[in-house]
Amino acid sequence: MKPSTLSALRSGDPSPGPLRSGPLSAGVLTAACVLCVATAPTTAHADVLWWLTGAAFDDGTLLSGEFTTNVYGYVSSWNLTTETNGVFTGYDYTNGGIDYSASGSHFIDFQPGYFSDLHIVFQDDLTIPSPEINPIVTGGASYECQGSYSCFVPAGATRYLVSGEAVVPEPAAWGLMLVGFAGVGCALRRVARPVTA
Repeated sequence: MKPSTLSALRSGDPSPGPLRSGPLSAGVLTAACVLCVATAPTTAHADVLWWLTGAAFDDGTLLSGEFTTNVYGYVSSWNLTTETNGVFTGYDYTNGGIDYSASGSHFIDFQPGYFSDLHIVFQDDLTIPSPEINPIVTGGASYECQGSYSCFVPAGATRYLVSGEAVVPEPAAWGLMLVGFAGVGCALRRVARPVTA
């Protein structure tokens, strides 16, 4: 500590150089604490955005995209794409192109007209973003069929998902939380400690 700062502290000067305290430091500290609390991850019920990763069918094609579930377990928005292979023409399952959609706490289902059906079952509850990785249930539970009147008429073809998971993307929330912790650290560093004589 510089001698001038030490003498200012001993003389009772309220602003001893770089170690200022007062309303500004208290405001910075308060703002940093509020930012930390506001951006901390939570498992409270709210709309949850899920991204599909590594989702593959048994014919080697991929399923990609994202969907959002609300607090009641219903899918509220979706943008999923399957690839073309053989009798499968591939399809963009989007909000505007679906005649029928169904969902629950562990599954989503989309039927554009009655020529195709995409049905995906998940291991964990889709209404809660914890755990942040939610595996797709394979073994025949998750599939896409085309040309078969919602998969009930055996005239069409069906392909089954053999891998994949849904993940909750949270890089922005974690980034803001780290900024909040940095702000708290800076504010605490600036708070003057009393000097004992």
